[in-house]
Amino acid sequence: MKTRIITGAVLAVVLGLLVYFGTGNLEFLFSSTCVVLATFAAFEFVRMSRNPEKLRWFDFVAVILTLAFSTISVIYFDRPITYYIIVFVFLFALILFYSLLFVTIKDFTSRDFGNQILTIFYTSLGFIAFAYLRIESMNLIIYLFLVTMLTDVFAYFVGIKFGKHRLAVTISPKKSIEGAVGGLVIGSVLATIFAYYLNVFNFSFWIILIVSIILSVISQVGDLIASKFKRETGIKDYSNLFPGHGGVLDRFDSSMFAAIFLMLALFLGILS
Repeated sequence: MKTRIITGAVLAVVLGLLVYFGTGNLEFLFSSTCVVLATFAAFEFVRMSRNPEKLRWFDFVAVILTLAFSTISVIYFDRPITYYIIVFVFLFALILFYSLLFVTIKDFTSRDFGNQILTIFYTSLGFIAFAYLRIESMNLIIYLFLVTMLTDVFAYFVGIKFGKHRLAVTISPKKSIEGAVGGLVIGSVLATIFAYYLNVFNFSFWIILIVSIILSVISQVGDLIASKFKRETGIKDYSNLFPGHGGVLDRFDSSMFAAIFLMLALFLGILS
C-alpha cells in the first residue's frame, strides 16, 4: 500500500505539471506524453495477448503503427478536413497491409489479424482523446480525470467498508456492487461541483451531473474490460512500469473510455 500511495502521488504531481504547462508553445509536452503512453500501452497489450508465447515480429509492427496513428492524430486533429483524409488513408492502408499478411504468411492467423487491429485502436484512441481534451481546456481534462479517478478511489474504499455483493465475480472478484455505486455517486457529485463552479460547461448543475454519471459508468465498464483481458490471459498486471499500480493500461484503463466518449460528445457538438 505504501508503494502504491507513493507512486500515485508522484504520478499525480507529474501529470498535474504536464497538464498545467502543456499549453501554447508547450502544448507538445502533454501531447507527446500521450503518444508515448499510447505506445507503451500497445506494447503491454500485444505482450498480454501473446502470453505465454513469445512476441512475433508483426506484434512490434502494431506498436509502431500505434505510435504513428497517435502522432498523426495529435498533430492534425485541429485541422478536421486534413485529419479525416489522413485517417481514412491510414485505415485503408492498415487493412490492406494486414490483409496481405493474412494471405501471404502462413503463421499469421485470423486471431493475429484481429489482435493487431484491436491493439492499435484500443491503446491509442483514449490517449488521443486525452490530448484533444487538454487542447480544448485545462479544466476539461482535469474534470475528466477527477470523474474517473474519484470513481475508482471511492469504489475501492466503499467496497472495502460496505461491499457484500460481487459486481463481476468471474472478471474482478474484489469489485462489489456497493463499491461501484459508492464510486459512481461520490465521484460524479464531486467532479460535477468542480465542473460547475469552474464553468467547464455552459450547462446547469443537473445536466453536468448527468454527464458525470455517464462518464463514471463508462469508466467502470472500461476498467472491467481491461480486467477481463487480463483474466483471459492469466496475468495480474499489464506491466510493472508504475510500482504498485501496474502498467499504463492498469492506470488509465477506465479514463481512456471516458475520454473517448467526452471527445466524441464535443466533436459532435452535444456538449458545446
